[in-house]
Amino acid sequence: MARSSAADTVSVAGRRLRLTHPDKVIYPETGTTKADVIAYYQQIAPYLLPHIRGRIVTRKRWVDGVGTDSAPGSVFFEKNLPDSAPSWIRRVEIHHREHVNTYPVFEDAAALAWAGQVAALELHVPQWRVDRDGTPQNPDRFVLDLDPGPGAGLPECVEVAKRAKKLLADLDLTTYPVTSGSKGIHLYAPLDGSHDSDYMNAFAKEVAKALEAELPDLVVSSMRKSERGGKVLVDWSQNNGNKTTIAPYSLRGTTTPRVAVPRTWREMTDSLEQLTLDQVVARMKRRKDPMADLSEHAADPDEPDRLETYRSMRDPDKTPEPVPADRPAPSEGRSFVIQEHHASSLHWDFRLEHDGVLVSWALPKGVPTDTGKNHLAVQTEDHPLSYATFEGTIPKGEYGGGEVTIWDHGTYELEKWKAREVIATLSGTKDGGLGGRRKYALIHTNKNQWLIHRMKIT
Repeated sequence: MARSSAADTVSVAGRRLRLTHPDKVIYPETGTTKADVIAYYQQIAPYLLPHIRGRIVTRKRWVDGVGTDSAPGSVFFEKNLPDSAPSWIRRVEIHHREHVNTYPVFEDAAALAWAGQVAALELHVPQWRVDRDGTPQNPDRFVLDLDPGPGAGLPECVEVAKRAKKLLADLDLTTYPVTSGSKGIHLYAPLDGSHDSDYMNAFAKEVAKALEAELPDLVVSSMRKSERGGKVLVDWSQNNGNKTTIAPYSLRGTTTPRVAVPRTWREMTDSLEQLTLDQVVARMKRRKDPMADLSEHAADPDEPDRLETYRSMRDPDKTPEPVPADRPAPSEGRSFVIQEHHASSLHWDFRLEHDGVLVSWALPKGVPTDTGKNHLAVQTEDHPLSYATFEGTIPKGEYGGGEVTIWDHGTYELEKWKAREVIATLSGTKDGGLGGRRKYALIHTNKNQWLIHRMKIT
């Protein structure tokens, strides 16, 4: 998280974010500050983001901190993304029966930093995702919340979790345990997306009832508090399409900064404990995410391959250009490259890293050097990230045949990325063609044609 010239503005994953009161104490018991919260979310982003990518995020905010056991801090749920939120956070409208909510979808570390800035400590997400158009899909994961009642605790949850694992394995479902950061354990299992939320909610209820029948002295499936003494509630209701669950690796608004943490089944013993922020940071320095397979399974196989067009135009046996066989993986970087391309006609290729690829435009007259003259930018096919270092000669007769050299490269700070407008500030190399730092707007005009405009940096 790099600090810019303004003392209260930082650059996170190439995005500019205004921060206030970084020394404000959010967890009084441990002295954990807002800056500590933001730092945690930056460190844990590579593990957290795969579990929330494509999911709307409901936040629980403690603006004045979580307080203490004797004087708890004020908290509220927030569904709609406020107008004050940065424009680069993805917004998705969800139509409910009687109203419409505009939710955020967090796609990078910068969005997590913003959540920390507004003291949105807890990030809650549904078991379903939205597609690129914002349309809700069928759930791609199943969850049971094992919540101990009075007189029960984690050891009892562990016993129930192990039995649930066996029951679900008999149904060909692989389970992943998560200590919730509060009192209990969450059990997740991947789904193939063939059933809707109503179906999965009814299925989860039957699983809870089956566990109750098998362990009547330990399990309760009813939500009535009077029945929960000494037992573990198997809460099936979070599979309801309108419900959410604390995201794996999210902080909790507990008096100490606890975290919802994916665990291995080997850890499921009577000595199991909830973990705190510092413990999780240290833990993830020496191990992989035990739930990584779940997030990989949840990737939509029907989602368009953004490099399909690129590959169809190139023969890897005839061109020195990189032609990766795999689909692009999501990325959070903000790199750019501008390449001088001596093809059938000289032009410059302007490429910005976004969502795992280099989004590309061809500039017949090059990059604008002043603010008073716009240049044509023709959008071309997305390129792989590995193209950012490509220099060489594409053979004559192949697509784009001619010499390619890097004119400038570096990173960019994103101000806006919408379907018809992109605004970014590029910071090139010392000896690059940009001559330092420049701000550009790309404005869509017609089909694949855009205008590129140099803007003043204020």
